[in-house]
Amino acid sequence: MESTRKALLLIPVVAILLGLGAILAPISNDHVNESVTLTVEKSIIEKPTITGYVTLQVFDKDGILKQTVENHNLIVDVGFDEMAEAIFGVGGVGTTLFDYIEIGTSSTAPSAGQTALVSPIGGCARVQDISPDVNTSISGETSVSVISSFSGVTCAGGIQEAGIFNSLAGGQMLGRSIFGIVTIGSSDTLNLNYTVTLT
Repeated sequence: MESTRKALLLIPVVAILLGLGAILAPISNDHVNESVTLTVEKSIIEKPTITGYVTLQVFDKDGILKQTVENHNLIVDVGFDEMAEAIFGVGGVGTTLFDYIEIGTSSTAPSAGQTALVSPIGGCARVQDISPDVNTSISGETSVSVISSFSGVTCAGGIQEAGIFNSLAGGQMLGRSIFGIVTIGSSDTLNLNYTVTLT
């Protein structure tokens, strides 16, 4: 009799546990499915990154290094537009290379809507690198270095900004960087390395 009573008491307990299992199983599966969906969506929306880095070195008339400054840059909207046009061959100038560097004296912060330097140095022309250095040694990453030299004869001053362009004059700006004052004397030479990396 006692064993029968215990068996009868266990029936509701077992029923409750089975019911909870039936309720929780779909919730658990939904959670797993949701995690898988989020992971797939995350991998789909990840997009390439384009960054720029500028290195400036000032040498005196004897070739002795006087100053080195480095800083990141901002890729501007028109730069992104021109890259898209170059990839798909539509609109704009399409395949014009970004291989000109210009320097200026403004410390105004870079912003996405800028299309030119704020205060380029008068008489100091953009300098072209006719053979930019391409580095693809890291799988899935490409960096291109555009290197230009500026003479203090025409470009002396306190340099605080640099930009990379696709034309000797006018054209489009890919990116702009500002940095601490780099002083170029009339007998100095400024070497500027503008590296753009795509990952």
